[in-house]
Amino acid sequence: MSGRAAPELPPGQFYIADLEGCRVVTEEGSEVGIFLRVEHGPAQDLWVVGAGDREHLIPAVADVVVEVNPAGRTIVIRPPQGLLDL
Repeated sequence: MSGRAAPELPPGQFYIADLEGCRVVTEEGSEVGIFLRVEHGPAQDLWVVGAGDREHLIPAVADVVVEVNPAGRTIVIRPPQGLLDL
């Protein structure tokens, strides 16, 4: 590796590596878990969020992912009813 920093991204874009370890919460402030990784699905990517011994698969779509703040280490989601019960 050359040791060069990754290029700066435009506002609203981010590197997935910057999300690892971010807190994931609902719009209401309920704790969902910690962002672990991305799984690539046929329709859209799924963000894997660890919650104790469980993992939630969060569709990485604008209707669900409300805010991504890598600097603040938080991700805010609007999960459809029942998503976090799966």
